[in-house]
Amino acid sequence: MPVSRLNRVAVLVLDGAKPLDVGIPAQVFTTRASMPYEVRVCGAAPGLVTGGDGLSYHVAHGPDALGWADIVFVPGYRHPDREPPGPAVLEALVAAHDRGARLAAISTGAFALAATGLLDGRRATTHWHYTRALAAQYPLVRVDENVLFVDEGSVLTSAGAASGIDLCLHVLRGDLGVAAANHAARRLV
Repeated sequence: MPVSRLNRVAVLVLDGAKPLDVGIPAQVFTTRASMPYEVRVCGAAPGLVTGGDGLSYHVAHGPDALGWADIVFVPGYRHPDREPPGPAVLEALVAAHDRGARLAAISTGAFALAATGLLDGRRATTHWHYTRALAAQYPLVRVDENVLFVDEGSVLTSAGAASGIDLCLHVLRGDLGVAAANHAARRLV
C-alpha cells in the first residue's frame, strides 16, 4: 500500500504495563527511514506511569494521542481483571475507533478493549492465564484461547507478549506487504 504520510502509531501505557508488551510495538514500528511510521507513547496523562516488573515509564502524551493515531496498541498490564482503565482512557479508545483507528491489544491489553464494549460479539484472545477471566468478566466476547492472535478488522488481540510480535508483524504485512514484514522480522531476531 503506498503511503503518502507517516502512519501514526500510539502505544498506550497503562498502570502496571508489562515492559516487553510496551517494547514490542515501539520496536516494530519505530520511526526509521525504512519504516513509514511515527510512534507516540502515551498514558492516561502525560508524565510518570508505574509499570510492572519494577519499571516505570515517562510518557510525553496523554489520551489525546489516541485521537491522532491510525492504530493504537494497548500493551498488557498487571491485574487487568481487577483494575480497568479509567473512563477518560476508555472514552478515548472508543473515540479513536469511531473515527477509524485500528485498536490492537497485546496480551492482557485485551481487557481494556473489552471494557470499551468494542469486543462484544467478536472473537478475541489474551494471555492464556487470563482467558477464563476475560470470558467470565465479558461474556459477550467470544474468547478463543487456542490462537496466537485474532484480527477482527478494526480490533485485534494477541495471546501474549511473544504473540504480540506476531500481531505487529501481521499489521505490518497488511500495511506494507510481505517483504517489509519479513525485513522487520529479521531485524527483530
